[in-house]
Amino acid sequence: MATTRKNSSEKLDHNTLRVRMYRVGFGDCFLISLPRTGTAAGGESHHHILVDCGVHAKGNLNMIDDAVDHIGTTTNKKLSVVIATHSHQDHISGFSDKFTSFEIGEVWLPWCEDPKDKQAAKLLKKHAALAEHLSDHFAAQFRASGRVTKSRAAATAAVANLVQNKTALQLLRSGFGVNAEVRYLEAGKSLNAPAGIKGLAVNILGPPRGQEFLSKMDPPEGQRYLRLKGNLTEEIDSLQPFPKKWQMDATAPELVGVRLSDVERKLFKNELADASLDGLAFALDKAKNNTSLVVLLAFRGQHLLLPGDAQYGNWKAWLDKDDADSILASVSFLKVAHHGSHNATPKGALERMTTGKFAAMVSTQNVPWDSIPRLPLMERLQEQTKNRVVRSDSLALEGVPKAPKGPAMAKLPAGFHKGDFWYDYLIKL
Repeated sequence: MATTRKNSSEKLDHNTLRVRMYRVGFGDCFLISLPRTGTAAGGESHHHILVDCGVHAKGNLNMIDDAVDHIGTTTNKKLSVVIATHSHQDHISGFSDKFTSFEIGEVWLPWCEDPKDKQAAKLLKKHAALAEHLSDHFAAQFRASGRVTKSRAAATAAVANLVQNKTALQLLRSGFGVNAEVRYLEAGKSLNAPAGIKGLAVNILGPPRGQEFLSKMDPPEGQRYLRLKGNLTEEIDSLQPFPKKWQMDATAPELVGVRLSDVERKLFKNELADASLDGLAFALDKAKNNTSLVVLLAFRGQHLLLPGDAQYGNWKAWLDKDDADSILASVSFLKVAHHGSHNATPKGALERMTTGKFAAMVSTQNVPWDSIPRLPLMERLQEQTKNRVVRSDSLALEGVPKAPKGPAMAKLPAGFHKGDFWYDYLIKL
């Protein structure tokens, strides 16, 4: 368990907007505090919006309960809005019964989590059945063999991220039992002063409903921040129909004189079936990411872009629209999507943001996936923000010596501040 943390007693200036990123491990937990208009003496100075609260079981630092307790103290247990961008474990597993003692105005979920929506219900049923089948299959194979390959361990973790969220989803859909208004939102929806937050305008950019967008889970090659290998670029984490050991040129000497039936027998060994199931697990994981809420908050001239774990189809649904350039140019804060992975921040989005105008935060670590965060993306974020980007794994945690370590920061960028287990970004309005 994590060591006991002291509670925060800081007071925010009434003209300061704060974005707080908690270090919970491989997961997301962000608290956004917006100044109230006309606060009476002794009253609450800020509205608070909680964006996700979860951690992956394979990347858990045992900090999520500390984060929830600290959120309660910071907000006096008053949250204007709770946003659950999508139903992955690393985004919602922290939504526990503790929140039933909070005062909560509204809960926002993506349209595809609405059990009363026919299209959503069909999608949910299909995903749940497939995830359960994969989970059972992986468990049975482990019992039979007693061993787990690196690829299988990653695939199993991806499935676990999908199936272990029932309690949290029930709480969110019920408004935590505190009469919170539950909204299921989709691309194109606009909200003005939601939960009574004067001066706040919200534009929901995703997820879309069109299958042509939801099915586009990965960006085309020109939209990825690929890894350099010498003078060439190398694609990472791509799914191949066959493992490398089965890939062979038809003219290779090994095939000369070999009967087709022998090749077929080799190709359809269990290893191939295992590999295709791993690929299916990753594809299902990405499909859920692609249903993320993408939220643009506009408040007193500041524009905060919160894309959850949106992947390429979700982004493309609005990047091709006429107002995309103006939206991207206006961004003053970016929550980097999907922990800084290679397939969740298209070049067509980052390159159209105004260089030096925005700051960014990325909640990340390289456990359980060592390909995250994508270093070329991190480097480009440094350039585009003029070095105003902070990674959660750069923060050393007292009492958690085995926590994955990101690059140390000798000095925080302007506007950033460090807490016991969080980073703050402050914007003076």
